[in-house]
Amino acid sequence: MNYERPELLDQLAATHVLGLLRGRARVRFEHLCATRPRLLAARLSWEDRFLPLALALMPVAPSADHWPAIRRRINLAGALPSDSAARRRGFSARRWWSVAAAASVIATALLVGKLTVWSAPEWRPVAVLAQTSATPLWRVERTADSRRLVIHTVGPVQIAAARSYELWALPAGGAAPVSLGLLPVHGDIERALSAEQRSWLQKATQVAVSVEPSGGSPTGLPTGPVIIVTSIATASS
Repeated sequence: MNYERPELLDQLAATHVLGLLRGRARVRFEHLCATRPRLLAARLSWEDRFLPLALALMPVAPSADHWPAIRRRINLAGALPSDSAARRRGFSARRWWSVAAAASVIATALLVGKLTVWSAPEWRPVAVLAQTSATPLWRVERTADSRRLVIHTVGPVQIAAARSYELWALPAGGAAPVSLGLLPVHGDIERALSAEQRSWLQKATQVAVSVEPSGGSPTGLPTGPVIIVTSIATASS
């Protein structure tokens, strides 16, 4: 399984927060969160999305005769926590249980077909970036509404330590290039585009790559050599 694909990480995180991962799959996911910061960030993002709904739920205290069954279900060993111990759990525990409660409600709604929380985005090609006839270095895709951009590193990328590659949209009519952010040296990067970036990308006919100081152009326009200029793929639908 390719854990570098942003859409896969997002789906796994959503499935976990909804409580649909069970047994070994859930244990493996939690282990991956400890070693993959991007997966952990995706999980926290989904928890934050559900938190407002969780805060709106009215808490329900289980009766004393329900606690043994609850303890068995969550494999809780030892005596039940005292009131003072429960209070010491703090915000983190309350947040987790609130999110879990909200996720259960949403998962139920999903199962009966009354709510769609998320769906995998449909990625459309923007361009394959390569120097002349050389091996392609990056593949750029966007969502249908151009709100998100994903850049896949597909070839060996080499650059000096103090330099970065920056991607630009080249609008038709000779308007100034608009930065779409830095290009990765390896792996994939998915980013949200601002309203201005989306507008210019939708008007662009070409994209370009320039060599910039580390961190990107200091002027908002290409300052270094432009090493790639290529046409944007025409939408098929």
